[in-house]
Amino acid sequence: MFQAVDRFLFELVNMAMHNSFFDFIIPVFSQTWIMWLGAAIGIAAYAVHCWRSALDPVGRVLMLVLLMGLSAGATDLATSTLKHSIARERPCQEVVGSNYYSSADHKWIVVDEKTTETESLGGSMPSSPAAACMAVAAVLSMLFYRSNPWVYLLPFSVGFAQIYVGKNYPFDIVAGWLIGILSVFAVWWACQLVVLRFSTHRRLAIKKSSNRKKLLD
Repeated sequence: MFQAVDRFLFELVNMAMHNSFFDFIIPVFSQTWIMWLGAAIGIAAYAVHCWRSALDPVGRVLMLVLLMGLSAGATDLATSTLKHSIARERPCQEVVGSNYYSSADHKWIVVDEKTTETESLGGSMPSSPAAACMAVAAVLSMLFYRSNPWVYLLPFSVGFAQIYVGKNYPFDIVAGWLIGILSVFAVWWACQLVVLRFSTHRRLAIKKSSNRKKLLD
């Protein structure tokens, strides 16, 4: 049932919706640099927001970049591990008649039994680009609340593109989005624990130093 629904949705996007206009536009959103461009635009917008709101732009932007980097690293580790464990083939490796966009050659290929261009691709589930983009969007959403819900256009566009170019099934995208969100929460929680412990140790150190000073006096 799961695979039947997943395949039906994939064929709907990849095959039924296939047209020359989408063939020209959509592959752009399947490229890695689009995520970093979106992240850079988000960082720049957040810096301007902090400056206009009389907040500390340097410290807040550094915090945003740090959270983005840690979250992207966490999603990459999680998706790589799960890809190896699940070992699901990509739709362009098993769905005959599907449309696959080759980034190396910048050309569309109709997949058949003799297609070899997709052999070097890794596992399909979960989608790493979808996870990374969702992590970036979630961090922006947490720190830059005025950007909601526009920041989620990036993971949605990237997820749709991954299906359209034949690299992922829809449920691969959904799994990637969930991992991206969970990774952000995990990183946020870990950072709060570190800050809390550091603050506690600092208060204890200050208290001990004050007590020693009183004894000496």
